[in-house]
Order: sequence, then structure tokens, then C-alpha cells
Amino acid sequence: MLTELVAVETADGKALDGALYRSPSGADRGVGVLLVHGLTWNFYQGPSRWLPPRLAAQGYTCLSINMRDHDRAEPLEFELSHHDITAGIERLRAEGMREVVVFAHGYGCNKAVAFAAQSGNGTIARYVLATLGAVKSYRPDIWDDVLAKAGQMRGQALVVQGADDKQLEPAPRAAELVHAAARCRVEVTLLEGGGHYFATSQQALADRILTWLDDSAARGSVKA
Repeated sequence: MLTELVAVETADGKALDGALYRSPSGADRGVGVLLVHGLTWNFYQGPSRWLPPRLAAQGYTCLSINMRDHDRAEPLEFELSHHDITAGIERLRAEGMREVVVFAHGYGCNKAVAFAAQSGNGTIARYVLATLGAVKSYRPDIWDDVLAKAGQMRGQALVVQGADDKQLEPAPRAAELVHAAARCRVEVTLLEGGGHYFATSQQALADRILTWLDDSAARGSVKA
């Protein structure tokens, strides 16, 4: 696996740093994974740091990038977050990826869910959302907006909630998304032993994602 520090530029002129994890030669599946971090985080911490090597080893080229609100404790320009995701998607496309899967953690899940509605880009057919819905407790206005936009999601999504997460109600938040994203096939996993950041269940999270990527690819595109 080769890792390269990269930078992308958004359509509205933001320069964002990141790391590209190329899968080993001969193992590449032609599917890229864009990793979107949550509040207070960045491209080199948390799941955005330790998931890419595990996914790249199985043939998925990964790109972790900073969002424009990286390292901040408060939301910033949520309505413009689609520019950041778009820039990441375009970078992976430039690497020759025929499909891009969006993975998001924590607050980043809101950006992923709202992406299709905010951007008008309907090319993302698979999403992985880990630690979804904590925003309801501190910015219910954003959560309500996200659920309103979830109806424009298409394809398939995997929601992975830590069964031991004490910072949110894992099952109710996932159920709210399932109801709101009626035209997307949403699969929910409550990961035993998983906490808010999956610190002690890193491989278990990676394994669940890899299994779902295989299964969802076999099902093909799901359209309403």
C-alpha cells in the first residue's frame, strides 16, 4: 500500500489537505472510499486514519481529507460541505476509480446524508455512516434539516452504531434515518463492544464495512 499526502481544492476556493491510500498493485477493485471526519477531528485522526490501511489492503483505494471545519468544536458552513465532498470524489475519480463510496463518522454523517440534496450530485450509490445522530442533542436544527434532505439519497447505505455508545441513542437515530431515507436501502448494525469512536473495535468495524461492500456490490444498484 502506498500513502501520499495530497491537497484538493473545492469549487468555492477552499484548499483541503488529505492522505491518499492506494491499494496494492494488482488488488485494486476500481472502487474508492472517501472518508469524511466529524467535529474536532481531521484527516489524520480517528477512523479517517486507521480505517484506510485496512480497506486499502483489501483493494479499496481510500482518500481521507480535511473538511473545511476540521479541528473545530462547532459546526461551520454546513450548507457548503457538499463542496468538500465533491472535491474528494473528483480526486478519487482522477485516480481512475469507477465508483466512489462515501464513509462518514459522527458529525460527518450529516454531510454525507445531505450531500445529494445539497449538491444535486446523484452519482453516489453507496454510503457508510458510523456514529450517526449525535447532532440531535446539540444542534437539533441540523438533524431536522438532514432528515428532510435524506429523501434524496439513493442506492444503499450501511449505518454502524456502537452498541455501547453512551453519547447518543444508537437505535432510535438509525431508525429515524431509515424512515427518512425511504428511497435508499439502509442496513443498520449495532456493533457489540463499539463505542462512539470504535477505539477498541477498529478491526470489527473494518470487517463489517468490508462484508457490506461485498454484499452491496453483489446486489447492484438499488433504485426506487
